[in-house]
Amino acid sequence: MFDFIKGNVSEILETETVIEVGGIGYLISMPQSDIKSLERNIDYKIYTRLILRQDDIGLYGFLNKDERKLFDLLTKVTGVGPKGGLGIIGSLGASLLRQSILLEDTATISKAPGVGKKTANRICLELKDKISKLSFNDNIDLEIINVDQNKSPALEALISLGYNEYEAKNALKGIDENEELSVIIREALKVLGK
Repeated sequence: MFDFIKGNVSEILETETVIEVGGIGYLISMPQSDIKSLERNIDYKIYTRLILRQDDIGLYGFLNKDERKLFDLLTKVTGVGPKGGLGIIGSLGASLLRQSILLEDTATISKAPGVGKKTANRICLELKDKISKLSFNDNIDLEIINVDQNKSPALEALISLGYNEYEAKNALKGIDENEELSVIIREALKVLGK
């Protein structure tokens, strides 16, 4: 219903802000990281999502579309509601969350408040393929999270081409490592293209 709300920040609360537009104050729940970057009496463009529940109507907001896209995905995972989604995004940030899901790094996801190992596993399982197919405004560097000094040149090349580490490793299985690098990459791309 609302794609974004652009207006003046009249109040900043612990987990919410009030954006005034045309004499109306919209109470918007936001990730903690976004709340901390707001300043009173400044105009902001907040990308919103209106969620209607049987016992609640909530307006959720984000400073960028990537966060909102992740929020939409998270709230479709069983056991992760809107407040949980905000908490995960607010504590990990959009880039780290995406990296963690793509690398199936459940330990990092479990660091978010209220997220246990089972929920982290479910998030990875349900969102990995979806996230790998979506485009985001910021490019992520998969090596920030998983620093592996023994990565093969072929694996690094596939990652630099935009494949996540999991996909690249699976594509390289069964390919003779003694082949020339260009042959290895060509064979891996054939597997990834199926």
